[in-house]
Amino acid sequence: MVTYVQPKVRFKCTLCGECCRRYWITVTVDDLLAILINSGLRPSEVSALYNANVAGDWQAPRIRLRDGYYYLVLRKRVDGSCIFNEWRGDRMICTIHSYKPLTCRFYPFIYHWVYDKLYFELYDKAVGYCPGVGNGPIVDLARESEYAVKSREAKERFRVFVNHWNKLVDDKSVEATVDSFMNYLDCVIGLLAGRLLECPGVFKVNELLPALTGGPLH
Repeated sequence: MVTYVQPKVRFKCTLCGECCRRYWITVTVDDLLAILINSGLRPSEVSALYNANVAGDWQAPRIRLRDGYYYLVLRKRVDGSCIFNEWRGDRMICTIHSYKPLTCRFYPFIYHWVYDKLYFELYDKAVGYCPGVGNGPIVDLARESEYAVKSREAKERFRVFVNHWNKLVDDKSVEATVDSFMNYLDCVIGLLAGRLLECPGVFKVNELLPALTGGPLH
């Protein structure tokens, strides 16, 4: 069990959906694999690429295309809401709550590691914005500490996945286009989910898959 330190903060989610609307959600191979297995939706149907120059430094692996670098994110609707949000009465429900991306599981808290010790803090921009802050009981972030361990492992696998793609681009083995990357994404995650038996040879997945299956995937 991981050792963690957390603030004494009262919080209870009000299901207002504002955090889902305000932020772009970066996703990993693990996240998209869970969505595919549970919903049948392919990664290319639920994810998009967001220009890294516009976004700034999100401290996530950057995907190289012919016109620059991009982050992989969940798609949004025109009104800014996540494609998996659904209004039910006056509540905004996450329709994939049980297998939602790991990034979604921490708000309004952020965390950092110091060696093997985990430190949580309340995200300063959530104060005065998130109506759940200051309400409800003092939260216990034990479950979130477990998710943080999973997230660290998932981020490392995603880094390997992106580095493999970027090397294919550097070697001119693939076209550095959105369509080509999405084919790569669907192919690799389809293999991991057991939905596909093979991928185009240009993706060189035999060099990649051992690194992605070295640990549990969601």
